[in-house]
Formats: sequence, structure tokens, C-alpha cells
Amino acid sequence: MTAAIPRLDEAPEANRVPTLLWLAWRFLPPLDGADWRMFGCVAAGCGYLALPLTVALAAAPSPALTLLSLLCLAVPGLPVLWYGAGTLGRRRRETALALRQARIHSRAAGLTSLSKPLVYPTAGALIGTLSICLMHRPLSRALPHRAPLYAALRAPAGRWLPAAPAAVLLLLGLTALLSSRRAAVVQVAAGRFIARVGRRRAATPQPE
Repeated sequence: MTAAIPRLDEAPEANRVPTLLWLAWRFLPPLDGADWRMFGCVAAGCGYLALPLTVALAAAPSPALTLLSLLCLAVPGLPVLWYGAGTLGRRRRETALALRQARIHSRAAGLTSLSKPLVYPTAGALIGTLSICLMHRPLSRALPHRAPLYAALRAPAGRWLPAAPAAVLLLLGLTALLSSRRAAVVQVAAGRFIARVGRRRAATPQPE
């Protein structure tokens, strides 16, 4: 009889941690075109949303008009991030399943499969926060003094330093929320509703 394959969670700590790190690194790079599109959507969405989010955190408390302007600026990035996060969540669950099938403990498989959900949004969020932290002064000089974002962009220098990491953490949480199973169900339902409305409009006779 052949000896049973030892489970990873039963291995010594010195052997388990390097193996988990290697597996996390192995599943980190994009593997195909779909993965590259997912990475682009997640990184671009987080990078775009990091701009108004960092400004809002650095300038808090802000007038209602300023917050409304920042919210309007953030809206175009939400669908992009949601689309990429949905694919990211499916990839994470597939990776965790593959690791469990390779006799890795469920908890270790779940932690190892978090490499993409952690790195991809963080990369985009860091680029966005660094960009706005470096460019907020030139942007404020280019805006009229009565513009809603003028005072927000001229927030004290001491507020931008804590605002940047806070924005990165918030975007990580938002990506995790949008990549969950419930968000995927809502995304599918929204897609079906939009497709149904489109079919109804196409079937409606157009006036000549």
C-alpha cells in the first residue's frame, strides 16, 4: 500500500508557509486574455475611483455641492470596477476550488487564492492616490476659484498623507464586496434586465 499524501495543514510550519507563498505567486499573474481584461478593469476602476475618493477624504468635511461633484466624477468608474470584480471573484473561487482538490486545507486554499484580489485593486488604487496627491496643487491652480472642487483640492498638506492609504483600504473593501457571490447574482440580474429592456425597445415599432 502506498502512503497517504500528507495534507498541507499537517506539514511543519517551516514547509507550509513557503509552499503557500509559492502557490499564491503562481496564481497571481494573468493567465490569458480574459485575465488581462479583468486586471485592466479592476486596476483602471480602482485607479479612477481613487481620485475623487482621496480628494473627499482629504477635504472632509466638505460642502454638499463638493461631495455631489465628487460623486458624479466617481460614477463612470463603478461599472468598470464592478465588471472586473465579478470576474475576479469567479477566478478566486475557481482557484480556491483547484487548491482544495489538490488536498490543500480549505482555509489555506482560501488565503492563497487572495493574491489576485489583493494585488490587482491595490495596484490601481496606489497609482490613483499617488497621482492625485502629486497633481492636486496644479489642478487647483487650473480651476476657477468658484469651482466646487477648488477648495477641496487645496486641502492642507497634512490631510493628504492619511487620506491616501485610507482610500486604498476602502477600495480594497469595495472590490471585495463587488466580487462576492451576492454581487455576482445582482450583476447577472441587472444584465438580464437590461437585455430584456433592450429587446422590448427593439420590438417596439418605430414611428416613421
